[in-house]
Order: sequence, then C-alpha cells, then structure tokens
Amino acid sequence: MVRQTIRSLFFGSAFRIAGTLVLAVAVTIGGAFGAGVLGVPTLESMDNEFGDVDDERTEILTDLTIHNPNPIGLGSADVDASYDVSMNGVEMANGSGKNITVEPGTSTESLQTEMRNERIPGWWVTHIENDEQTQVEIDATISSGLLNRSTEVTNEQTVETDLLSAFNSEETRPINADRALVEDPILYVNATRGEWAGVDQQHTELRLEFDVYNPKSYAIPASQLGYEITMNGVTVGLGESDREYVLPPGEETTIVTTTRIENENLDDWWVTHIENDQVSDLRIEFDATFELASGTTITIRLESMTYEETMETDIWGNDEASETGSNSSSADNSNSTSNSSDGETNATDETESDVEGAETNDETDDGAEEDIDGGTGEDADSTGDGGSDGTDDGDTNSTDDEEDDDSLLGS
Repeated sequence: MVRQTIRSLFFGSAFRIAGTLVLAVAVTIGGAFGAGVLGVPTLESMDNEFGDVDDERTEILTDLTIHNPNPIGLGSADVDASYDVSMNGVEMANGSGKNITVEPGTSTESLQTEMRNERIPGWWVTHIENDEQTQVEIDATISSGLLNRSTEVTNEQTVETDLLSAFNSEETRPINADRALVEDPILYVNATRGEWAGVDQQHTELRLEFDVYNPKSYAIPASQLGYEITMNGVTVGLGESDREYVLPPGEETTIVTTTRIENENLDDWWVTHIENDQVSDLRIEFDATFELASGTTITIRLESMTYEETMETDIWGNDEASETGSNSSSADNSNSTSNSSDGETNATDETESDVEGAETNDETDDGAEEDIDGGTGEDADSTGDGGSDGTDDGDTNSTDDEEDDDSLLGS
C-alpha cells in the first residue's frame, strides 16, 4: 500500500513526471555550484549607445558581456539581466532581459529600452544647478534566481559643458544702423558678461550685461532689447526686456537684461542633439529698438552681438578621441579669439584703425572719423579711462553730419 501511494504521488501523471525532472535538474545544478563543480557566470562589461529617437522617446541599446566559465550553457538556471541609467540622480531609463541562455565562454547579450524625452528638462535643472556638470551612472546586474547569485558592473561618467564663459569678453564691437542719413556705427559694445541667474522646473535664466558706448554728440534712447535663444535651430527662449535706457553722448552705459530658456522646449532640442551625434550649437541673437526724434521707432538687429557656442556631450564615454564631456567654442570668423560671436565681432582693419582708443586718425577727409574717434572715447583733445568711455570732439564735427544724425536719432 505504501509503495503504491509513493508511485502514484511521483509518477501518477505526465505533469508530475515533468515536475520531478525539473526539480532533479535544479537540485543537481544547485548542488554542482555549491560544490564548486560549476562556476558562477560573471558580468564583465557593458556598452551603451543611442538608437532611434523621436519626439517622445530615445532608444538606448546595451550590450552586456557575460563570461560563463562552464562547459555547458545555463539556459535552465533562471538567469536575468537588468540595468539602470541615471543622470545626477535622475532616473533616465531602465531595461531588463529575462531567461537568458548564457552560452559557454564569453558571450554578448543585447538589451533595448526607451527613455522618455520628458525627463530631459528635469535632468537639465540638475545640470545647471551643478555648475554644468552631470554624473552619469549605469548599473547593470546579471542574476540567477535558481542559484540566488548575482554580479554587477557600474560605469560612471562625468559630462561637463561650458556654455557661457566665452560670453565674457572685452572685445569692442560696432553697432550699425544700416539706415540712410545715419552715420555708422551709432554705438559700440566695449564688453559683455554673462552668468546663470537661476533655474527651476519651468525656466533657466541668463543674466547678460553689455557695456555700450555712445560716440555721438546726442543721447540715444533705447526702449527695449529683444533676444532669441536657439539650440540646433530649435527656439528654446524668446523674449524682450522692456526696461528703457538713455545712452548719454560720449559715455558708456551698462545695459543689463535677463533672458530665459523655457525648459519645456528642451525635449525638442534633445532630439536634435542625439541626431547630431550629441553636438549642439547654442545661438543667442539680439535686436534693439531705438526711438527717433520724429517720434517713430526703428528696430536694429545687433548682428555684432550674436553669440554662438558649441556644446558636445559624451554620455556613454564612448568617444576615445576627445576628453570626457568635452566642450568647445565655434565662431563664424576664424579671426575670433575671445568669444564666439558673429564674424563682425572680430578686429578687422577698420576696427584696428577706428576702434583703438589710444590712436586718432590725422588723415580724415571729412572729420566724421574724428567725431566717432573709434568708439572708445579718447581723442587728441580729451582724456579717457583706457577705452571704456569718453567724449566727442565737437569742434571737429562736420555740420552736415550733425544735421544728418540729428534728423533721425537726435534726443
């Protein structure tokens, strides 16, 4: 009776037979690992790269290199793999692979997951708060539920950018009106400075300062300064400052404006960043509105103040040809050395002769150049402070030129 009960318990059905065999295999494998007959598979390394990207998701492709020291595969050992990607502690993506058949020797297991682009603004906030630094951490684990064993590999990568330092410049740049009856340049920008002013979940603020010198003999009122911020052609910030400045004649005035990046636009920028091999071109363009003596206004695009900077990231650390998280500047003109502004910002032959405050032009034909005196406010009849401000030589001004200027931009 006892023998018949045991037989019916273990061998009474095909299901029980299969269960008995699986249990026996599991016990055998577990015992072999416990006795040291079989080795535990280890995770040796992992490689990541970005795949396809669209408006909502970014594909992440991961290759795990697994070493199995055993002469047999471990398809029945309940082997799983998983990984997590975080940037400054913000979880960006996670993926997993179930019931992996680990072949003998070294093999590669490929995993695929998707990161939601809506997480980019949250990461960006931490990047700016952390002085444009990001700590990328990728944790990968291979585990066996049957053996209750696991191994893991952690890769860490620091990504650094430097988007604003090149904005700090003491290069003198002319501002031209490009209007009839107006003698250019109407103003000079003697210096620019920029810094991050604050960041929250909605906005990233940039505080920008411009030291503007007025070479004319009359005040020039500026009613507003507009800006547009683009990254790879995607507009991430657009606005204007409604603070009015009156630029006194022969003096330098510091214009301060706060520009904003709308963080909700950064996920659209991210798509272009990945499509462009993690390279982005930051561009800030300005325009200014001046009030005319007639009561009308004109808006001038300040091309000489356009700022450009190239941002490169190497989130996975795969770029062996450059430093991790490198950042470089770019300029439209190869002569530019102090910042990445438009080509007109560079010292050309005209700038060397007209903008150098320590020199005057003794060979001018109509006196107009003596009136401007290079925009740094220093001429033969007046003293300055090294090129930051000064006065016009009113005695040498051409009467016709004064009448032409005053007709449009007189105070």
